Amino acid sequence: MSRTVTVVGAGITGAAAAWSLSRAGWRVEVYERADVLGGHVRTEWLHGIPYEPHGAHIFHTNDGEIWRIVSEAAEFVPYRHRVLIRLRGRFLSWPLQAGEFAALPDFADIAAELGRRPEVADRTNFETYGVSLLGPTLYAEAVRDYTVKQWGCDPATLDTSIAEGRVGLRRDGYRDMFRDTYQGWPRRGYTTIVESLLRSASVHFGQAVTLDDVPAITRPGDPVIVTAPLDDFCGEPGTLDWRGVRLEASYNPEVVHAQPAMVVNEPASDVAWTRTVETKWALPELSDRPGTVVLREFPGARTKHYPVADAAGANRRMQEQLCRRLNEYRRNPLIPAGRLATYHYLNMDAAMRSGLDAARRVITG
Repeated sequence: MSRTVTVVGAGITGAAAAWSLSRAGWRVEVYERADVLGGHVRTEWLHGIPYEPHGAHIFHTNDGEIWRIVSEAAEFVPYRHRVLIRLRGRFLSWPLQAGEFAALPDFADIAAELGRRPEVADRTNFETYGVSLLGPTLYAEAVRDYTVKQWGCDPATLDTSIAEGRVGLRRDGYRDMFRDTYQGWPRRGYTTIVESLLRSASVHFGQAVTLDDVPAITRPGDPVIVTAPLDDFCGEPGTLDWRGVRLEASYNPEVVHAQPAMVVNEPASDVAWTRTVETKWALPELSDRPGTVVLREFPGARTKHYPVADAAGANRRMQEQLCRRLNEYRRNPLIPAGRLATYHYLNMDAAMRSGLDAARRVITG
């Protein structure tokens, strides 16, 4: 009898799990709620210009196995990601570079604040962490209002984990966003990676699977890897807090580039969007071609892009309750994997690793 596994979700986590299981001889059935592959990492094209309807994605990793898998799945071009922040009418590096503040008229005051920072960052909550890294002035101007826009709440109610790795102050002049060994962008977009990894799986589109649907699509004992949000999968949508974004694209056929980097953060409270994204920067062969697509990213959409890590831990406790429901289900082994199902913000390499780990659990029984 053939061994069959069901994967809920055709994003990059589900695709990685399906790829590993197919290679191990399993029959893989993938159920995807949308009518397209890719989930949050899906890439679209307009007049030969790439853009990302769910926001910017940059592949970077120190995981050699993950890099080998994606490099075999798609052709990558070298790309070192740089982010800028619009502050006081000028573009500055993000993360902030201390050397770029020297021209500011209140540089002496900012330097004094930085000199009073604690030796160890205050991890009580997002705001205490940010202030302890940047001082009150830079935190207020570069981070606080951006965070209020992005998350729709007071930063003091958010967990420090949201800021770690994203908020910081550099003094070394290194302006690339990431320091990972392996970095790049897939020449034909991220959807090609997912398509390649799912080549040996059977994919069913337009089917949102919940816990109640499992008996109809599986045999007793067949494992199920869940990459969907667990509140949706368990039939309790809304019990977990999520933050979504909506992106509005504009095409300009006349200019080569509309902004000085792929991503420009907009922290000002009187700007409705949080950032603009021009994915064209990732492909050097487009660097002299007129025409570009820029997306404005607006927060607060009714979509599930980002888990909300609150400082009180209420959402994490609710997630743990939902995980217990999966563990208590006796008909089939149910294994959560990926950003949405584990309720953790994961970079793409970590999301793929989560899918591979779930597959390994299935293979080893």
